[in-house]
Amino acid sequence: MNGNKDVMVRLRALVIFAVSLALATGSGGNVHAQFLKGIFGKKHSQNTEDSTKAGNNDPKKTENGAPKLSRKERKKKHREEKRKQKQERKLKNEQKKKDSKKKQDATKKSGDKKQNKPAKDPLVPHKRKQEVLYPTTKFKNSYRINVLLPLYLDELVKGESVTFKDKVPEKAVQGIAFYEGVKLAADSLKKAGFNLDIYINDVGSYSESPDNLINDRKFDSTDLIIGAVQQHDIPTLAAYAKKKKINFVSALSPNDGYVKNNQYFTMLQPSLRSHCEFIIDDMSKKYPGQKVALLYRTSSPNDENTGQYMLTDNYSEVEFKKLLCNTLPGKDALLSVFDTTKPNIVVMTILDNGFADSLLRELAHYFPCTHFEVYGMPTWTAITNLRKANVYNNLTINVTYPFNIEPADGSMMQVVERSYKKEYGGKPQEMVFRGYETLFWYANLLKQYGTIFNTNYKDNSKAPFTKFEVKPRWDGNGSLLFNENRHIYLSTYQGGVYKTE
Repeated sequence: MNGNKDVMVRLRALVIFAVSLALATGSGGNVHAQFLKGIFGKKHSQNTEDSTKAGNNDPKKTENGAPKLSRKERKKKHREEKRKQKQERKLKNEQKKKDSKKKQDATKKSGDKKQNKPAKDPLVPHKRKQEVLYPTTKFKNSYRINVLLPLYLDELVKGESVTFKDKVPEKAVQGIAFYEGVKLAADSLKKAGFNLDIYINDVGSYSESPDNLINDRKFDSTDLIIGAVQQHDIPTLAAYAKKKKINFVSALSPNDGYVKNNQYFTMLQPSLRSHCEFIIDDMSKKYPGQKVALLYRTSSPNDENTGQYMLTDNYSEVEFKKLLCNTLPGKDALLSVFDTTKPNIVVMTILDNGFADSLLRELAHYFPCTHFEVYGMPTWTAITNLRKANVYNNLTINVTYPFNIEPADGSMMQVVERSYKKEYGGKPQEMVFRGYETLFWYANLLKQYGTIFNTNYKDNSKAPFTKFEVKPRWDGNGSLLFNENRHIYLSTYQGGVYKTE
């Protein structure tokens, strides 16, 4: 997309597809790509009751104040007292059993903990999980999917001309690449006999913002919403999905938008908490009982939260030695958490790639004879020095990542590459693959399980690249928050060479 001519061709193709895009995957189906300007129209009190002793209001009383009861009344009272006594004994015995079992469980748990900590399952809350109920799924001859993408076509295309030179503005690159992947997936699904109506919505345009799309009833007949949207759009879309009992999938954002109690909202991009839990698990398995240097920052809210995820993990088998790094630490400060006589394990909860790169350079420069096993953040894949030899000679750097386009079976990757070259020319970037796999997998879930496929999320057999593991995320009280993909890969970089587990 470097040349203006090439850019013009691709954007003009988008405009043409807006009218008659061949995304329909059923015989005679039409797909409506609604991202052109002008397509849309206008737009408790608590009551208590005190119990009183029987007969207190009876005017007939004995000399000592007790009520005078007939034989029949005395028998009735005796039976009632007997019944109460029996009930009290029953409740007391049940409580004793509960207390005894609780004590036994606590003793057993304490013994197990001393011998070996249980394997971590971060999705198991402290309290019993609530039951999640879904409506009956619906099977259809054709399914409608709305895909929301930040394309900014109102800004980029004016008539027959583009409004920029040479390169597409950075804010639109991701959305366009994701769209191209969606387009290729739709073509593949059509050949496989799927019958889908796919609508593309340009959320980069004000007229197609989530609020406007909802108010204009553009989602009324949709079966699934897939959104490559930002965090501020998530609550609106998630609330709509819950109200209509349809699924909304946030395809790219690692933020949940503070959504709670919504079984219809799925995060396909794992959260930072999930990445931290993965790192904790990996270190606990490989280095149990060892001390780990934690280089953290509080000057950035995201960095501070990430550090807290590490420090508050209840299942960690490592001990942290902390070093605050709001500014680059000197050699002496680093020595306070390192032992230069042996290999060191380091975790850096720093998302800023520039600052992280500077810290890595310090380790390589100050301690050239000491080996460091470093765990970093998912943002680090953009650090170019990771792929260069002779930059971090004494460092092995582990970076978590939620996506992998190089599975053991690369046939699907070759299919996408060939189709992309034929359709657009050149080589597809990562977002093309991500757009492809998102539509491809969810289309298969719809066809196999209908509109409510949530209880069958474990079936990732049709996911082309990433083997998604979508599971409920619970809070500490056992209440559902949302669904989240928790499948994470670990990429290891050493001497400019990397491999992915």
